[in-house]
Amino acid sequence: MMYMQATNRGPERTMMRKTRVKLVTCCAFAMLALAGCKREATGQVAAVVNGEEITLQEINLEIGENELPKNVDRKAIQQAALQRIIDRRLVAQAARNDGIDKDPEYLIRQRQVDDLLLIRLFGQKAGRSVRMPDAAAIDKYMADHPASFADRTIYLVDRVQFQMPSNPEQLRQLQNDHTMAAAITKLNTLGISFKRGQSQMDSAVVPPQVMARIKALPPGEPFLIPENGAVTMGSITASKPAPLTGADARPVVVQLLRNEELGKILEQRLKTGRAAAKIDYQSGFAPPAKPAAPANSAAPAKP
Repeated sequence: MMYMQATNRGPERTMMRKTRVKLVTCCAFAMLALAGCKREATGQVAAVVNGEEITLQEINLEIGENELPKNVDRKAIQQAALQRIIDRRLVAQAARNDGIDKDPEYLIRQRQVDDLLLIRLFGQKAGRSVRMPDAAAIDKYMADHPASFADRTIYLVDRVQFQMPSNPEQLRQLQNDHTMAAAITKLNTLGISFKRGQSQMDSAVVPPQVMARIKALPPGEPFLIPENGAVTMGSITASKPAPLTGADARPVVVQLLRNEELGKILEQRLKTGRAAAKIDYQSGFAPPAKPAAPANSAAPAKP
């Protein structure tokens, strides 16, 4: 019996020794892994905040993509930018410690920020492929948009602003008021509160069709522009020419043409993506169906 026990204990001791060897080996590897994970402020890492690295690339993005003037102390600017990043990182870490990063609102807003950032960077990448317009294209654009260039005008406007009434039909009562004084009297009668002041209107930034309608009004005639739940009522009181031509205009046109081309690229990518996408809507959330075109809409009318 003792022989049998001794014989049985031998393998047990062997297994125990192997287990100890494995444990020592695992601990050694774990210590090496921990040592390897230790982050240090060296090379491309400017600082380590509670284990989180801040790289030189982050600092450069914080400063901005524009080159700094040669006479500035770049190191001082980098140090100041680094401190701003550290402050943000510390507050962000405190927020995580409080569990903010698990809050549903945070997760939704993070998705929104990620989407917008991806769209912006996608636009920058696509913009690098947009060709530079030639001189003929620049001249044609300037000729096609005189209000923004040769005929650009700055208008002084007597302006009134107010929130869109709960019943927008009330605005129709202003149609027969042909002066600002009469229109303001009507607003007071309707009980619509407003703010009045002087402002400037640049023909280069007003949509051409809107500018054409305003210019077609009799002198002093008020105009209404509803937008985003608010209403602007104005009357032109003075104007002065401010043409944008020659060398000053050409860089502006180049940027406008490039923006138009980029817009077309993004619109096409959106169109392609929407056509290929599988989108499942909950009942009541789908967009309204487009009305079907008449069967004979493409056929020529019969005499």
